[in-house]
Amino acid sequence: MPSHVRITLLVDHTSSRPDLETEHGLSFLVEADDEVLLFDAGASEAAFRNAERLGTPWRRITRIILSHGHCDHTGGLGPFLRALPEARVYLHPRTMSPKYSLHPNQPPRLLSMPDEVQGLLQSRMALLHWSTAPMRLGDGLGLTGPIPRHHPEEAASGPFHLDLEGRDPDPLEDDQALWLALPQGLVVLLGCAHAGVINTLDHIRAITKRDAVLAVVGGLHLASASDARIRPTVQTLWGTAVKQVAPVHCTGLPATALLRETFGDLGRPLRVGDSLAF
Repeated sequence: MPSHVRITLLVDHTSSRPDLETEHGLSFLVEADDEVLLFDAGASEAAFRNAERLGTPWRRITRIILSHGHCDHTGGLGPFLRALPEARVYLHPRTMSPKYSLHPNQPPRLLSMPDEVQGLLQSRMALLHWSTAPMRLGDGLGLTGPIPRHHPEEAASGPFHLDLEGRDPDPLEDDQALWLALPQGLVVLLGCAHAGVINTLDHIRAITKRDAVLAVVGGLHLASASDARIRPTVQTLWGTAVKQVAPVHCTGLPATALLRETFGDLGRPLRVGDSLAF
């Protein structure tokens, strides 16, 4: 299992430095001992440019993991794929499905992976790994694959559909998380947690047979959630051996504030350029 892990936020909507770009997108660089992974790639080339400005070892990336197929997590893949022709990519087949957001009283919005990125992926099919089930990437490192939805209050994550007419809801079966098992506990990296953060942690604990969670890092998709959902979620995280939560992206201000109130400094949100070391 990894003895040292470092997670750097490459892009999100707030930054720790004026020279770093921000956007509604999410990307992390993960260093696990000598291995370097990219977890999501943001919406544009901002993550790639930030990775260079931060002096990260992005050229040593050997694996690229996609948490799901929305364009704010996949749109920035192009420069990484072109610069890293041997990097393996891990994704669920539904990551490449058509995806739309159909908010009431708003025009439909395309959320699919951009065509250019899909073309680049299709040109390297031998390097694609389909995560249709839990997958071990090495000793103490793995992907959840599709996450069972045992907590129904977490099942509905938004007005997402696979068609423009709204007849085919998107179950976001492609939603997955990365976990790293360190001697002192699990580190869990989320994209948007469309399957629900509690469902995700339950699944990872079942896979790894470990309970202690050192940190949950990423988007918790509570931006549009009611207080009646946010409070039990935070209370469950606090009460189930989770030591630290580092919220970003789609977590939302009310949930972020409650996490900070509950966890103190160990509930502080990350900004672009910030790193966590374990």
